[in-house]
Amino acid sequence: MKFKLFILFVLISVNSLLNSNTWHIKQDGSGNFTTIQEGINASTNSDTVLVYPGTYYENIDFSGKNITVASLYLTTGYEQFINQTIIDGNQQFRCVIIENCENTSLIGFTIQNGKVIEGGDVFDRRGGGIDISNVVNSVIDNCKIKNNTAVYGGGISCRFSHLILSKTDIINNHALGVGGGLSLIQESTIEFDSTNLCNIYLNYAGKASEIFKNFQCDPLEVYVDTFTVFEPDGYFISSTTTTGVPMNDVTLYMQNAKLEPVNSDLYVSTDGDNSNSGLTPDEPLKNINYALSLVKSDTLHPNTIHIANGTYSNSLNNDCFSLNMRGYVSLVGESMENTILDAELNSKLLYDYYSKMEYELMNLTFTNGNESVTSAIYITAHQQQDKSVSFENITITNCQNYNRALNLIYMDVYIKNLYFYSNNCAFLYSVNSYQPEQEVIIENIYIHDNHQYEPADPGSDARPQLSFGMLGTEPMNVTITNMELTENIQIQSDWPVACSGVSVGDNVNLNLVNCTIGNNSSPGDGGAINIGPAGQNSVVNIYNTILYGDNPGEIYIFNEFSSNPSTVNIHHSLVDGGYEGIENINSWNIVNWMEGNLNEDPCWDITGDNPYALLGNSSCIDAGTLDLPTGVILPEYDLAGNPRIYGETIDMGAYEWQGVDTEEDVAKPITQTKISNYPNPFNPSTTIKLDLAESGKIELAIYNIKGQKVKILIDAYSTKGHFELIWRGVDDNKKKVASGQYFIKLKVNGEEKAVSKCVLLK
Repeated sequence: MKFKLFILFVLISVNSLLNSNTWHIKQDGSGNFTTIQEGINASTNSDTVLVYPGTYYENIDFSGKNITVASLYLTTGYEQFINQTIIDGNQQFRCVIIENCENTSLIGFTIQNGKVIEGGDVFDRRGGGIDISNVVNSVIDNCKIKNNTAVYGGGISCRFSHLILSKTDIINNHALGVGGGLSLIQESTIEFDSTNLCNIYLNYAGKASEIFKNFQCDPLEVYVDTFTVFEPDGYFISSTTTTGVPMNDVTLYMQNAKLEPVNSDLYVSTDGDNSNSGLTPDEPLKNINYALSLVKSDTLHPNTIHIANGTYSNSLNNDCFSLNMRGYVSLVGESMENTILDAELNSKLLYDYYSKMEYELMNLTFTNGNESVTSAIYITAHQQQDKSVSFENITITNCQNYNRALNLIYMDVYIKNLYFYSNNCAFLYSVNSYQPEQEVIIENIYIHDNHQYEPADPGSDARPQLSFGMLGTEPMNVTITNMELTENIQIQSDWPVACSGVSVGDNVNLNLVNCTIGNNSSPGDGGAINIGPAGQNSVVNIYNTILYGDNPGEIYIFNEFSSNPSTVNIHHSLVDGGYEGIENINSWNIVNWMEGNLNEDPCWDITGDNPYALLGNSSCIDAGTLDLPTGVILPEYDLAGNPRIYGETIDMGAYEWQGVDTEEDVAKPITQTKISNYPNPFNPSTTIKLDLAESGKIELAIYNIKGQKVKILIDAYSTKGHFELIWRGVDDNKKKVASGQYFIKLKVNGEEKAVSKCVLLK
């Protein structure tokens, strides 16, 4: 290897001296040009563009030429010129493009602040520092590649090329997708100088934080002085088949490690420091992604990363998304309302490609995810059996893409207390083909006011909010209890059948228990619940559920396979249009209309704190049944947190009537001054309800978390009574306030009487 590199450098030197021109780039104007690109444009094959010290805010392109671009390190051998000669992408585009060449060299630079995450196809957003494509031989020698960002290959992307790396540092680069340091794809090869060693460490990506190599590339030998850790797993280096099976064809030769993995719980805070130990709340780390790189765990020693309240984003505190999850490592926030992970509409929020899973996500808000396949969370176990992931106390809001927010594939899924609202995408896709029998348990879930992404992709399908299906023959068992699924809208579909609610594929056993599904809309045929056209051999059991006001209908059965019919059993539920309103397209599919079903207005409390709760005159009260399918466990509380059973027996729907209506509340004498607001969290507005037990001079105002008054809602004399008003998330100057926690405070005659907390999510 050393001899081979020596010969190559000799050839470069000979060409430079005998057969080429040298173009001098000096920012003071005393050379041929003041910018590197001008020198490249003037050069021809075999020329050298020699760059003098300075910071060059450029995004240079070799323009298909076989040339050398170098700092004075090339002619002097002095390493100080590497730090003094900087190509800075200025966060505008990738720093260097080298494509469609035969022999090129880049020598003696610092390459920094390249960024390519927007525009074009997602696969074109590669190589934040350097993008190498269709190059026979490219040499990068004595360079420092740092702080660059791309979707693929934060530091370097190499495709259809041969790259030689010598004494080059690839540090602290970020890929929103794969290959934080290096991405090697499409029949590319990299030769590492085994004498003049490189350094690769503390890069980060949603998959393969340091090195990604796809199955089309030959085995790789990596020679470095320092890597991030000794014995890196798939979190750091990924080389798999198309089905996710590790190829084990990357061999790492290293002398030092930057991090010593910690087999312990870790703590993260927005005011932490990555130089802290992270072992206690008093010594927190700063970044979630750094904690994921540092932590070590296994099936016998699972660990948790504890995340303190605050907003974690790239612009605020340099947190890197997508988060690259690790097996047996849970993420637990301090509180769902105030522990906020914000991808700032640059990427999805969390990746997990083929880790060992077995972790929990708890007490977190995921917001502003944006990626074409999955806007929030993508987790797949692929061919690994008996893997699971749990979600509890989770909010997902303001995420957008053409597909779904959650893709949870080939694993058991447990979801409890999840709020999904104001997104421009669908909610969940869960499918299985490898586990003998998959289980999905969902309890207490709120899916409201989500719209299909606009402008709609002409080639995309309108996605149901929840999709379940099997690719094999073993059953997929799904149970959903206490779900509100309301006011979700699709605008287009290329499928034969559109569905705004729940879509059932092959071999699914679905139990819908105490769900409220209403006022959802989709174009053309279809319903709030769809079975098919790929929906063979499935059974849907509907208990204590309200299906009302959905457009164009409630239940649509379209399984095309007469040899494998599907069945819908409806018990003690309200279905708009009744049995006759169910569209059963093919005669071989079966609908069993059982006891206790209704076809009438459910009488929702549309002006109450929970608009889809029941009024006291609803026929759904005490109309449910406790004779549920085997294995279904009824939650102790309804979706609003009230006792699940009140009165003679259980009600229909996600909310249990508690014996008091809003109108009856109004009639009662007010004995206590109090404040509430709905929805909470909210975006963009929330309705504030005020019960005033005494007359007097009142002030109702909004305060931020620092105690600063941002908006006065009422400042006047008032009699006692019930009042409602809307805060639209603006301050006294009518400017929109930032997302975060706020306090609604009421003063009567100068004395503070009530305080209520609310959360604005954007």
